[in-house]
Amino acid sequence: MIVGATRKRFWVAAFIGLAVFAYTIKRADFEKLVQHAEKIDLVWGALVLLSSALSYVCIAAVLHRLLKGVGYSLSFSSTFKISLLSCTLNYLMALGGLSGVAAKVYLLSKEKIPPSNTLSISMVHGFLTNTVAVVFIYLGFFFLYSEYKMGTREKEAGLVVLLIAFLLTWITIQTIVHEAFRKGAWRLLLKGGNALCRLVRRPQWINRERAEIFFDNFNRSMNLLMRKAGVLVIPATLALLDWALMFLCLKLSFLAVHYPVDNRSLLLGFSVGIFTSLFSITPAALGLMEGSMAGSFYLMGLDYDYALLATLIYRIAYYFLPIFTSFFYYRRFFAPAKDKGKPGISAR
Repeated sequence: MIVGATRKRFWVAAFIGLAVFAYTIKRADFEKLVQHAEKIDLVWGALVLLSSALSYVCIAAVLHRLLKGVGYSLSFSSTFKISLLSCTLNYLMALGGLSGVAAKVYLLSKEKIPPSNTLSISMVHGFLTNTVAVVFIYLGFFFLYSEYKMGTREKEAGLVVLLIAFLLTWITIQTIVHEAFRKGAWRLLLKGGNALCRLVRRPQWINRERAEIFFDNFNRSMNLLMRKAGVLVIPATLALLDWALMFLCLKLSFLAVHYPVDNRSLLLGFSVGIFTSLFSITPAALGLMEGSMAGSFYLMGLDYDYALLATLIYRIAYYFLPIFTSFFYYRRFFAPAKDKGKPGISAR
């Protein structure tokens, strides 16, 4: 029943995304859009795909180095598949990056790595990547406030966005760095969980002994990562390179349609896209990201048709092609129950 309701919500959200996407396309001059599309530079287009692929390689390399740093040896091929799947699942069910962390925990557990350890690794991995995202959001809104006139409502909305980004970053940093904060947050979560279980009359949902064992393992692995601070240098550098390649992917998308744009304007549109993807109500931010990015470029005085076409190229290269590619790895980690135990089919 829960699965059915989840599927229903997914398809309702997908329908909303398609409706917004259709409206975004309708706002453009379709004839001009087609004409511009026919003139796309294939060399720049190939570089768009290359920058996207290298970005995902960097994401996988961050996870690979973190695993290696805490003593887990996993092939880069397997790490890449896990990283790609967790990213694409996060796109489809975005919740501030939390679904990506949950996906990594599950996928790494399939490789016989304990969930408590995978949670700590996933949190640090998410922190390294999402912190750079938050920096881009701050820079984008800084340029927005300094360069463009905004009404009171727009300023208030922007301030709320920045406060949310700051709060999430602060909580993550405190959880990773300070053991006392980590333990306090755990006690609050456990109390809240127990209260909720009592409220719905399901006290068996939480096994306190198992929960404490889980947290102790998580706490030890987090402390291990913090003691080996040098282990984080290379992953942090790779995370920064990942976002630089992601930004380059957008820049090359504009060059592919013969419409070069200055980096400051690109950064504004890029930060809008990042925030939309983090808190999207539609799968892969369908419709919302295209509309918000193209709309923000238009408000900055850029041609809407060119901006929309470049945004679509960026979206296809960085989001939709990776989602399609991840389907080839989906069966390995999410084999249907009826397949388990059959000859020639791995339960992993």
